[in-house]
Order: sequence, then C-alpha cells, then structure tokens
Amino acid sequence: MSNPSPVSGFWFWLPIGLVVLGNLAYHLGLKDLAPTVHPLTPLLILFSTAALTTLALRLSTGRVAELSGEFSRLGWRPFVVGMSIILIELGFLLAYRTGWKISAAAVTANILVGIALLAVGAIAFREPLSLSRVGGVATCLAGLWLLTRG
Repeated sequence: MSNPSPVSGFWFWLPIGLVVLGNLAYHLGLKDLAPTVHPLTPLLILFSTAALTTLALRLSTGRVAELSGEFSRLGWRPFVVGMSIILIELGFLLAYRTGWKISAAAVTANILVGIALLAVGAIAFREPLSLSRVGGVATCLAGLWLLTRG
C-alpha cells in the first residue's frame, strides 16, 4: 500500500474547500442585505464579527504570549490586505445593489483577477507564461463573453 500524494490528499484540498464554503456563504449573505442600509454599515458588522472570531480562534491556540511578538514582525502588508478586503467587500455589495446576478458577479470578477494575476506573476515573479496558460486566459475570456451575454 503506497502513501497518497500530498498533492491529492485531504489536507491539500481542505483549504480550497474552506474557500468554496466561505465564498458561498459570503455571496449568499451579501446578495440579500437590506438595500436601504448604507453600504458601509454592514461592513462594520462583517469586520467586527471577523475580528472577534479571529481573535477567539487565535487565543484558543494557547500561544497567547507569542501574539505581541508576531505583531511586530508583520510589517505593512496586513494593512494593505485589510484595505483590499474592504474594497472587495464593498465592490461586491455595490455590484449586487446595482443589479449584478449572484451567478455572474463573482465569476466575472475572479476571471478578471485571474488574468491580472497571470500578468503580475509573469512580470513581477518571473512565473512562466506558457501556451497552455495563454489558452486558459482565452478560454476564460470566451467564458466571460458567454456569461455576460445573458
């Protein structure tokens, strides 16, 4: 009996499952927020809930003493990511309020983000830009065209 490859095992796919589950809950929750409420008000609740839940989970690991030392090693990047999360949340909330369908908004945004990250990966991180990746972009653009047709 051979050991399963870590690339195909449970622990490899668990993070993607969490992303999918979180995204489903996220989009379902944002789609039907009261349209008469200022768009930043639900973000206050969203981020307060996220912060308190994250703090509780972090404190439950039992390594509380390391927390302040970890803060000092983080640098500026978490602040940029935090601001980007606000842009993502606000963008999707406003997209749904302006009439985007739940079946199209995330797919459209993620295709465009994927194409942008392919370019960033090639330019900034010297990731290879292969013919199959260019074909993937073309396929995504064709899918985006089909998706936005109706």
